[in-house]
Amino acid sequence: MYPISILVSEANLLVRKGLQVLLTEHEELEVVGKAESLQELQLLVEKLQPRVVTIDCGQADIFSASVVQAFREEYPQTNWLVITAEKDKDCILDALRCGVCSYILKDCGAQEIVNAVFATARGDKYMCSNVLEVLFSEPKPLKAEAEAEALTARETEIIQLIAAGNSTMQIADMLHLSYHTINSHRKNILRKLQIKSPAELILKALDLKIIKMK
Repeated sequence: MYPISILVSEANLLVRKGLQVLLTEHEELEVVGKAESLQELQLLVEKLQPRVVTIDCGQADIFSASVVQAFREEYPQTNWLVITAEKDKDCILDALRCGVCSYILKDCGAQEIVNAVFATARGDKYMCSNVLEVLFSEPKPLKAEAEAEALTARETEIIQLIAAGNSTMQIADMLHLSYHTINSHRKNILRKLQIKSPAELILKALDLKIIKMK
């Protein structure tokens, strides 16, 4: 099994050299080649058929995760490890769907990087703690959803009454509130939704699905 042959593909010279130094400190690991372009990567994978290839899918113009699929079909014995600064959830999931075994960030500790290499060589999945945190985090609400959540139930009700063509005084009578209270609510609504006119309010309410077109 040993030494584990590793091909480091990375456009940044310092990162490429740094990974080589780090990995060759372990006698069980051997960096057999380094690629700084997609062309070099293709040539070296074919020639060396390493056990592990590191790739930075954040360098999409050079080492996009999608290229892994083609390599996986032709060289199934080679496993892929993403080492990147890219921690967008969609990017992580896309890489895993493309067939990479492991995904870690460049700010991981040395031991975590080494652990990832060993796991990848076995064909196991490995993700650093920061990546796991991203994967299991709650999705951020969309802008429209966040704006709708910022409105109180009373403000939503007033928007619906405004959209129905009621004046401030009519709304005050309907809700048994003072004119000044309704006017204050209107000002708060405009401020929260970052709009300036009743016409904009109707369009925003449609966008937020607070009201519907008849």
